[in-house]
Amino acid sequence: MKSMRNHNKSSSWTLLVALVFLGLSLILFGRNLDFYLYAHPDEPNKVAQIINNEYNFHHPMLMIRTTSIISEIYGKVTDFKFVMLAGRWTSITYASLAVFLFVLINGRIHGSLVAVATGIFLISNPHLFDLAHYFKEDPCLLFGIALVLFAMLLYSEIPGAIQAGFVGLSCGLAFSAKYSAGIVLPFSIYILIVYSKKKPRDFAVAALCFITGIISINYPAFEALAKASGSLNREIDSLTGQSKILTRSIPHGVYSNIYWQSTTPVLIGLLVAYALQVMKRRFAIAPIERVMIFLPLLYVGVLSFLPKTHHRYFLPVAALLACLSAVGLKNILKLRHGFVVGAALILLSVAWQLPRLFKANRGFTDDYRKELAVYLEKEISKEAKILQDKRVDLKNTGFSNLHDRPIQSSETLESLRKEGFTHIIVTSKNYGRFFLKSSKPTKGSEEEFELMKLFYMRLFQEGSLIREWDIGDNLYLAPPFRVYSIQSGS
Repeated sequence: MKSMRNHNKSSSWTLLVALVFLGLSLILFGRNLDFYLYAHPDEPNKVAQIINNEYNFHHPMLMIRTTSIISEIYGKVTDFKFVMLAGRWTSITYASLAVFLFVLINGRIHGSLVAVATGIFLISNPHLFDLAHYFKEDPCLLFGIALVLFAMLLYSEIPGAIQAGFVGLSCGLAFSAKYSAGIVLPFSIYILIVYSKKKPRDFAVAALCFITGIISINYPAFEALAKASGSLNREIDSLTGQSKILTRSIPHGVYSNIYWQSTTPVLIGLLVAYALQVMKRRFAIAPIERVMIFLPLLYVGVLSFLPKTHHRYFLPVAALLACLSAVGLKNILKLRHGFVVGAALILLSVAWQLPRLFKANRGFTDDYRKELAVYLEKEISKEAKILQDKRVDLKNTGFSNLHDRPIQSSETLESLRKEGFTHIIVTSKNYGRFFLKSSKPTKGSEEEFELMKLFYMRLFQEGSLIREWDIGDNLYLAPPFRVYSIQSGS
């Protein structure tokens, strides 16, 4: 009886800690949301899908449908700025709920002090802070994975049909956030196998709830199955580097560098300490704990074989590793003065992350495109005809002679001059990929690749660089721009 009271007391404290970090996450992640509406190349397209009620189905629809419902409730489903901000707040909310769930999971398994460390390590993660700001699927994916893990935990504590249904439904929600969440399915099956007392019933209930969750959120995709299927195939081709004129060598080690950018020496040390302890115990740990170890390992293993890379793909792994680092504090807390040592380690980790967080936050106050537009207005003749290359993305600048289209492989400086172009604006976000050692043309695109590379080489050698912006604190809001004059004799 006393043990039950202690457990309930511990659970209450854990819930309180999780709620505190939910509030802190909403406050921290919700800073500087009103940045340039066209900063991220994917955000305006998502807003347009909601306004036009016409979906491209590049991703499952949890984020899009959530934002659409919010916009409809407020009666502003055709208001571009409102929908954009609603989308960003959707990402912030899902990111904060993910923090809440991870804190709750670690707290229920390892106690309130580990829960506190989990929350601090997560909200001080600069990549999570950054990615929570965009109307993108990654925070929804993180929430989906956290929800599945929480459902697994509840099922492991009290196996039953209702809990099995929650596991299935959470898997459906996670899959509806992003297709990569499908990686949780074998782990969910593992938990059901280990704990189920009535396997046929529990598997049937879980499967039914999984399908129900997917259909209820993604029903527009099922109404346009051919379009959704074609879009999924294009996304797969893009991810595997088959849909463009260039791809990259398999970057097996790139995510170790991305992990370093989001973690601290303290977290790495705690993670190593936890790993050594688990191996010393020969993995004699609860199945849910095994899942939290092998899920990020499998996830990063899959990522390391994809030629298309981005730090946002690593977000679920970074979050899960931060949770495991927090568990590494358990043995330290058992030592003499362990609480003081543990608190000092947490503070050291936060101190390491603070400059990164300040930089990330400062980045959302930059606006290189506004500076560029002012420069064009003041320094470039109204008679000039300017071509902005792919990913420059100047919108609503008011400069009438600004032409927005990607440079084609069939074009040369001479052909552009004949069309009347006098200036070209480029960014290394686009041309830089042609000069990476790891870049290579896809099969059948060798000639196009070489022509594009040659074009940029000639532009840099023969064009006149009249203004340049180095990369700022935020790649989307402060990308590196170059303005070239290509007039004869320039």
